[in-house]
Amino acid sequence: MIDFQSGYILRPVNPFFIYFSLLCALLLNLLPIGNYSWVPDWLIICIVFWNIHQHRYVGVITAFILGLLMDVHHSDLLGLHAFSYTLVAYLAISWHRRIVALTAPTQALHVLPMFLLVSLCPVLAHWILSGEIYWWALTGTVQAVIEALLWPLATRVLLSPQRRPIDVDHNRPL
Repeated sequence: MIDFQSGYILRPVNPFFIYFSLLCALLLNLLPIGNYSWVPDWLIICIVFWNIHQHRYVGVITAFILGLLMDVHHSDLLGLHAFSYTLVAYLAISWHRRIVALTAPTQALHVLPMFLLVSLCPVLAHWILSGEIYWWALTGTVQAVIEALLWPLATRVLLSPQRRPIDVDHNRPL
């Protein structure tokens, strides 16, 4: 795989690192910080990133299982996060060729609708099921914007193990 921003050929990804980063993102989501709109959903950032860059290792089924875990954690309708995570994973896989060739800030603009979909899907589901709309829950758009702003940092951090050279030779320019 080529990093189109720097032209650097990336090393193969270690599947252990992928699942370790997903576990770390899940643990960050499980922290008792509170349900504030400024707290990003770390897991969806990681799921979207790995679905764009390595969709053979992390797919829709992984997103569904992690979504079920988040439903149990939030004590919400079972399948609500699972559905939104699965839908976003599908969109990320289908848009991965388009997004990978862009720079990180432009990628953030392309993944912003995905993050908006994840934050507004529970609001729409509650509205459809109960007939009432929780206007305070629309602050999830702030969360989606924060996640999109964190996208370049996530790209830098999650691609860093692949950018390491196998053997450092100071006489070789590449």
